[in-house]
Amino acid sequence: MSGRAAKAGLQVAGAAMVVLFGWLTYRYFDGRALLRHLSGLARHPAAMAAAVFVYGTSFWLRAWAWKQYVGKPLVFSIYWRGVLLSLLINHLVPVKMGDAARVAVLARQPGVSAAEAIESVAVMRLLDMAVLGVFAAAGVYVYMHRIPGLPLAGAAAAGGALVLVMFRRPLRLERLWRRWRTVLQGRRGVEIAAAVAASWLCEAAVIGVIAKAVGIPLSFGQAVWANSATVSGQIAQVAPGGIGTYEAVMAFALTRLGAPWEKAYAAAVLTHAFKFLFSYAAGAAVLWFWRSDWQMVRGVWKKEREKR
Repeated sequence: MSGRAAKAGLQVAGAAMVVLFGWLTYRYFDGRALLRHLSGLARHPAAMAAAVFVYGTSFWLRAWAWKQYVGKPLVFSIYWRGVLLSLLINHLVPVKMGDAARVAVLARQPGVSAAEAIESVAVMRLLDMAVLGVFAAAGVYVYMHRIPGLPLAGAAAAGGALVLVMFRRPLRLERLWRRWRTVLQGRRGVEIAAAVAASWLCEAAVIGVIAKAVGIPLSFGQAVWANSATVSGQIAQVAPGGIGTYEAVMAFALTRLGAPWEKAYAAAVLTHAFKFLFSYAAGAAVLWFWRSDWQMVRGVWKKEREKR
């Protein structure tokens, strides 16, 4: 399958999930119930504060893993900024262009080439997809009692496509292979992989808190699977932040765990709203303290508009 055909297929799948979300909204939207759930969350500020902290920690861990992979004597705030700006941009534009921000932030630093920045972001994305693929596949087997062929095939296809991109100039196969053997072997590689895995476990905790408030008691393992399946579905994102695809996939995953559709829908909407608010608040904080990044964000935004 050509890259253009694959992209078209993902767009069709994403559009289908947006349509499904529209139908779910028509069928299960209840403004009063959502307000009641929000009121319930507001009555537990400690739990919500903990959710914000743990969710923020997930991005701190990704920034730390990225820094360990790059291995340059750069301050941690550079990686932290890149990750948070990536999150902001992914919630502003219809397609996932946040990685362009990570590349731009890192490539502007002394001693870092554009090729090195692209390579590091690509590898971190590959690790993200690998961890999510494992979690999602394990959940399909444990909670749906099926052999998880589709998640594994999807993860393998995504990894293969990424490798093909990375092997183009100026990234050489031999150099990449030597670097991967140096960085990803031994204790350093284990620490990087562990940090990436831990970041997704932290993100799953948010679903657990909100689902409980809605009336869906999830075990931690169930929350991890629901989050992994939902985020994996964002490969078909066609709206800012994956609006529609996120809610449709999460609602489906929660119903597979025994939740009724109306509660699954409410949990998906509130969880996504939480993530939108966090991404905007964190991005605004970064742009407030590092105002020079405004130009970079506008550049990514302009590039996205030119692709339409």
